[in-house]
Amino acid sequence: INTYTATYTPATGGTITGSTSQTVNYAANATTVSAVAATGYTFTGWSDGVTTASRTDSNVTANITATANFTINSYTATYTAGANGSITGTSPQSVTYGSSATAVTAVPNAGYRFTSWSDGVLTASRTDSNVTATISVTANFTINSYTATYAAGANGSITGTTPQTVTYGANATSVTAVANTGYRFTSWSDGVATATRTDTNVT
Repeated sequence: INTYTATYTPATGGTITGSTSQTVNYAANATTVSAVAATGYTFTGWSDGVTTASRTDSNVTANITATANFTINSYTATYTAGANGSITGTSPQSVTYGSSATAVTAVPNAGYRFTSWSDGVLTASRTDSNVTATISVTANFTINSYTATYAAGANGSITGTTPQTVTYGANATSVTAVANTGYRFTSWSDGVATATRTDTNVT
């Protein structure tokens, strides 16, 4: 009886389980072999068109030579700006398994500051390396706040709240410089000439 050779070879990115070089009698069946993708790869098909990773060639009447093909996995890295900021750099990005994404930076709008990425990264600029899964993160921003401190010089006092915490672009509450008996208010140290002041649009 005629015999034939069934040869199964893995391409880069995987291995074969089962007997990779078989001698098969005419019209008999080969034994089962399976293509197993390495970590970070996906089986894509055999070179002779078989699409299942496991195969059992039956009724063999000629030599068989087949290569298992694998493709490296690709993942999407998406970087999004939350309210009051933007992103510089490429988003989304396609990154192959084990490779690095390109750098992106979270940029706050005027009056805001970057606080963190949604996955806990604390630096505004990031370059994700050794990517092995999809990345989807959002940059978070917080409005800046400022301190308004009003102090009385000698021979007077202040009414109103001091110090005050004022968020970017907001207004402080009113304060008034009150002169002691026998004295008069002359000016604030920053040149404001009215005893009562309400600082607006604090930046």
